[in-house]
Amino acid sequence: MTILQYLINRQKLLFLILLYCIINVIVLFLYGCETEPVLYGLAIYLVLLLIVGILDYLKQARKHKLLVSYDNLSKKGLPELVPEHNLLAKDYQQIIEALEQQQFTSRNSYLQKEKALSDFYTMWVHQIKTPIAALRLLLQTSPENTFGMKNELFKIERYVDIILGYLRIDNMNQDLVLKHYSLEFLVKQTVKKYSSLFIQSKLSLQMDQLSISVLTDEKWLIFALEQLISNSIKYTPEGGIHIYTTSSQKEHVITSTLVIEDTGIGISSEDLPRIFERAFTGYNGRMDKKASGLGLYLCKTILQKLGHDITITSELKKGTCVTITFTEDLNLTKL
Repeated sequence: MTILQYLINRQKLLFLILLYCIINVIVLFLYGCETEPVLYGLAIYLVLLLIVGILDYLKQARKHKLLVSYDNLSKKGLPELVPEHNLLAKDYQQIIEALEQQQFTSRNSYLQKEKALSDFYTMWVHQIKTPIAALRLLLQTSPENTFGMKNELFKIERYVDIILGYLRIDNMNQDLVLKHYSLEFLVKQTVKKYSSLFIQSKLSLQMDQLSISVLTDEKWLIFALEQLISNSIKYTPEGGIHIYTTSSQKEHVITSTLVIEDTGIGISSEDLPRIFERAFTGYNGRMDKKASGLGLYLCKTILQKLGHDITITSELKKGTCVTITFTEDLNLTKL
């Protein structure tokens, strides 16, 4: 801060001081005071004013220098940089400290999200390399095995769908089309997509009482159903999958449930409380070595944003039961 900048910054105060000096001298002369004591007192006043001005200038210059070097604030506490006893200055310091804390929290949140995304990309790349390598091997050794190629291509498509869903899930509210859909229509679309896996795994499929209409978004609900049915097929070595619905109405609230039961290997009681956590694979995922730990996390997040609920009960070697609950208030629907 230069002296000129300081004077400009204090110009209002300097104007008031100058005005006071002029008024004071005029009043003293009007009362008949002699010139010499008036000028002597004025000189003493100006000397004191000069000393106070120099000290104030040094203080303001130091504060200006510290504030300009804002990059150093991350290494030092703000009160140590700009000690101030003025009430308004303390208020400003508190505001800046709050903003600094908010920036620190946001930065940490961003870094954590970036790390999680980086870890996911790394894992996803390793996973998708497996079906790509298998597809390349089939092309080299068994070009006539179109079924095997389609199967590996289907796996690649699933991995791509997962990463697209993961990237879009934060903004899915902008992509919702809520309408009444037939659960039978949505479930059959999903099952048709996985028909080759049912045939390959030699699993039975039973669908009952699916003629229920629910208020939902077609694209996102199908995405969740695909993850759930895919998991059922993956972890059911024999037996089959049973899909059915139930519905009940209490006053003006309709509650419908979609149940997906399988006879698979089940989930351990230790893993059940954490199955919806991001990147949690559990015992089954570690045995499979291809699980991303994102399927159930995406399902839970998507269904919550759609206003639906999901619960999973399971027992080792006795299968798993997934229940999606749809609740609709008829009074709100009419509005």
